[in-house]
Parts: sequence; structure tokens; C-alpha cells
Amino acid sequence: MAGSIPEDFIREIVDTTNIVSLVDGYLPLKKKGKDHWGICPFCDDGKNPSFSVSEQKQFYYCFKCRATGNVIGFLQSHQGLDFVESVEALAAKAGLEVPYQSNQVMSKERDPLLDCMKAASDIFERNLNEHDSAEKTRIYLKENRKISPEICKKYSIGYSLNSWDSLYKELIKNGFSEEILIKAGLAKKNQESKLYDVFRDRLMFPIKDRKGRVVGFGGRVMNPEDQPKYLNTGDTPIFQKGKELYGLYEALEVRKDLKQLFVVEGYMDTVAMSEHGMRNSVATLGIATNRFHVQRLLQVVNEIIFCFDGDDAGRGAAWGALKNVLPAVVDGTEIKFLFLPEAEDPASLLEKGSAEDFKKKAKDAKLLSEYFIEKLTQTLDLTSLEKKASLASKAMSHLASMQESSIKKLLESEVSKITGLDKDDIKTHKQSSANQRKSSRIKQNVSETKEERVFQQTGLGSKILNVILTYPFLASGIKDLERFEGFREPEVRLMLEVIEYFTSNPKLGISDLLSNIDPDSASFIGTLISTSPTIEEKNALAYLEDCLSLLKKSDSISRILELKEIHKNNGLSDDETFELQQHLLSNIDKLEEPERKLLKELSQKATN
Repeated sequence: MAGSIPEDFIREIVDTTNIVSLVDGYLPLKKKGKDHWGICPFCDDGKNPSFSVSEQKQFYYCFKCRATGNVIGFLQSHQGLDFVESVEALAAKAGLEVPYQSNQVMSKERDPLLDCMKAASDIFERNLNEHDSAEKTRIYLKENRKISPEICKKYSIGYSLNSWDSLYKELIKNGFSEEILIKAGLAKKNQESKLYDVFRDRLMFPIKDRKGRVVGFGGRVMNPEDQPKYLNTGDTPIFQKGKELYGLYEALEVRKDLKQLFVVEGYMDTVAMSEHGMRNSVATLGIATNRFHVQRLLQVVNEIIFCFDGDDAGRGAAWGALKNVLPAVVDGTEIKFLFLPEAEDPASLLEKGSAEDFKKKAKDAKLLSEYFIEKLTQTLDLTSLEKKASLASKAMSHLASMQESSIKKLLESEVSKITGLDKDDIKTHKQSSANQRKSSRIKQNVSETKEERVFQQTGLGSKILNVILTYPFLASGIKDLERFEGFREPEVRLMLEVIEYFTSNPKLGISDLLSNIDPDSASFIGTLISTSPTIEEKNALAYLEDCLSLLKKSDSISRILELKEIHKNNGLSDDETFELQQHLLSNIDKLEEPERKLLKELSQKATN
């Protein structure tokens, strides 16, 4: 290879390659509804196709193992190609020649950005050490967080002035163009096209790549009333938040002594651990741990310890991390989960104790296998074969994402042992007749309205649906569902069906639901899952309640429809008659002739 591949060419390849044609060349697909379906090549989904390929969206999604991606991702996962090899293969299929970009050209694009970020880091660091307005920040670091000047220097910690343009002006004075400042994520334009600093009055944490070059920043507010509390550099040509880890460069400086790495949640946790002599911690940049993070860490050490708060939010984050970690687990690696006391983080624990105390706690960290089985058995219900099979099937669907290894076989055996079902039983067992009747009714209801269903992702129904799909246990707490039964929006009707399903089947998961609804609804759910932002568990209930409240406020139409139906079939009570009258009268200017006739009929009934 003569160099790197330009991003424009990569986008062109992705846009011009038909994913259905590509995938169909490797495994048979059958069109159902808008999408194409087949047996998933990445997990064991038996005889029930769970692998959906959307021609419209140009991505694939498995409803069982949640494998997803575009044409490049498919070749990487299915054929074992790396990124460049995948692009080359697609280019060859399209009869195109890859226009490799020379390293010199790449350097010309990247070097000014790297130089600008280094200059900004130096300015921030000088501000912290010398500027009068940084005194409160220096006090905060020294007295509140017990961070020494030596550690601040090691991590190049700095301070952004409480000014709209001080950094912008100084960088311009140093010869950097406005275009570079914007491209680096240091400045933005307002409505009057004037530049202003992105970071203002914040404690600044430079994010360095593995070569020690500053590629981004994380900024913590100093005024508690400012929001957001932490602000990160957006993705740039030299920085991708999902691929970087804070503190990794500093940890690699002691690589010869590096045996394990702690993964913590915040910048200050990493810095505090280093202050106490523990220079083996890294932090994700405000996002969940992903497979890329794990792969990068396993290139450095064989043991990773995730640190989480011991509250519900922390345990939810831990379970999410575990699922993302599974595909990267191979024999010879040790991945552990350390749960801290509620309302504590590594920094606060170290302030109260010592590094030795923290290391002792770390020895009690749960192995991945222990945590997985513990999580499984917390909700274990052995009261029926059906419940055991459903639970085991859910566990096996997670394990299906793992590479073949001894640890995978041991976990599968343990699941079989706990449930009393062998692997074949788990894969082939059907739901109980009660669940089958429930799913049949769902299918029937969906089928009856299939022609009129045009799902919208932006409505309140879809937002509520996204929360329930992410946290199914919340379904059982939703009351007054009858308030929404008159809604015509397909996503609201699907929302009701999903809530009812999880309420009746609290031990089942999304894969069970998706096997019991029509392909169009399943496809919409898959798209919703893969494209909607994830609400943190600690905020999920409040967000759900807000969305439900807003939806209830808009239900006058649905209530009118409900009362009309009662009037048509059974007749209205006096109270219901009065209620419907009031609804109609409140919208009298917008009533069409049938509603006016109904209002007249109700008025006559009331006077008789």
C-alpha cells in the first residue's frame, strides 16, 4: 500500500455499493416487507432468520446478537479483512482503482492541527500556573482534590480563561488561521460569523494519542451553574472520541512495569490515582466502553479492571461494558469488574484512604465469568422449563458474540448447568403456549394495521419505545395505558404492544420480542435501537415519565375516538356522554359534519 485512502473515496465506495447485493453474494437473503432477511452469519440463530439488511438505510442488523454495520463492516466481520483490505475489495468489485494518499499529503493536513492543539495546551497550562483569574482553580486542585503541581505538569493540566476570545486571539497572533482553529474544535462562529472560544472558564485536560501528541481536550466547569459539567472536543481529523482513552499515553510511559490497567469514568479519577502512585489507569471520554477501547487496552496488558459505582447506574454501565467486552475476550486475558461503595469514585476513596487500601479492594474485583453468572442468577427463575429456556437463550445470545475460546465453552457449560438445559435444548426450545397465544395476538393486531403503518422515529411514542427497549424492566411500572389506546400513530400502538409484552413476560428480552412480531415492526425496532441515542439508566425513569406526561397531554383525540367507539358498540353512560360533549364542544370550530351530527345526537340524549 502506497499510503492512506482518502475519506472522500471511502464515502464514495460506501454510498455506491449496494449492501443487499454484497451480502447476498455470501449468504442467501429473502425480501420481507421493506428489508431483506437471512440467517445471521455471526451468531447461531437456528432456523429463524434474525439478520436484517436494509437497502434503504444501507446497513445490516442482527436482532439476536446485535451485530450491525455497513458494507465495510460486513467484510471486516464476515471475511476477516481489515479496514483497508475491505475498501480495496469493494473498489475491485466496483472496478475502481484506490487513489492512495501519500503520507506527505496526510501530514500536511494533520500537522497544522497538531501544532495548533499543542499551542493551545501550552496556553492553557500557562494560564493555570500564572494567570490571576486561575487562582480559584489552583485552590480547587490543591485543596479540594489534593492534586500536586507535579501531577498537573505530568498530565499538562491547564485552565481556559473566562473569556469569549482570549485563546482565539492568542492563537491567531501565533500564526494559526481561523480555519485551523475551527477544524481543531477550539473555536466556533456565532450568528454574526464572529469566532469565539469553545472552552471558557474550565479546568482543561489535554487528551494525548499514543505518541504523546495533544489531539483533543476535556474541560470541567469551575462555575457549578455552568453546563455541561464536562465538555469534550468534537470529532476532528485528528481526534475521534470513541477511539481515545485519557491517560493511556502517561500509563505507557511505565510500560515495562505495566501489568494491569484500571478503566475509570473520569479525568480526575485517573489523575488522582496517579497522584497516589497508581499510574495504570485510563478513562473513557464520557462514553460507554466499546470494543475498540478493549482491543486497544489488550494490546498493552492482559488484565483490565473496570471500576464502577455500586449504585444502579454503575451496575447498568458495568453490564453494558461487559456486553461490549465479550467479542474481544480470548484465552489468556483477564477482565474484572470492581464495584465501589455507593456515591464513591476512585478519587474520593483515595482521598479518604490510601493506594494500598484501594489495591486491596481491587483484589476483590469480580472476574468477567463471575460477574456474568452473578448477573444471570440474580434474575434466575427456575419455576418452569419455559422460563429456564428463555433465560438460558438470552445468556447464550450474549455468548454468541464471543470468539471461540475455552472461556466461552466454560461459560456455555455453566449456563447449561445452572438451567439444567443442554445447548441444543436451549437453541430449539419454544415458548410456552401462553406466550405463543400472546405473540399470536400481537401478530394479529400488527397484521391488521400493517398497511397503514408508517413509523416515525421522532415522535413521543418512539422515544418511549426506545427507553423500554433499552430498559424492559421499566414497562411494568407504566400505568393508565388505556389512555393511549385510541392513538392512531403506529409507533404509539407498537409502544403499547411492547409494554404489554414485557409486562406479561418480565424475564424475556428483546430477542424474544422480535421473534414474535412482524418483520416491518421488527425492522423498525432494529433501526430504532441502532440509531437512537442511549439514555443513561439513572436518567431513564425521569425521561420516560416526562415523555409519558407529554403524550397524555396530547391524548384528547384518542379519548374522543375511544368514546366514539363505546358509543357505537355499547352506548355511553351519562358521565361519558357529558365527557364526549365537552371534548367536541372544545373543538367545535374544527368539527366536520359527522362530528356535528354526533354532538347534536348527544345533546338530544342529554335533554331527554
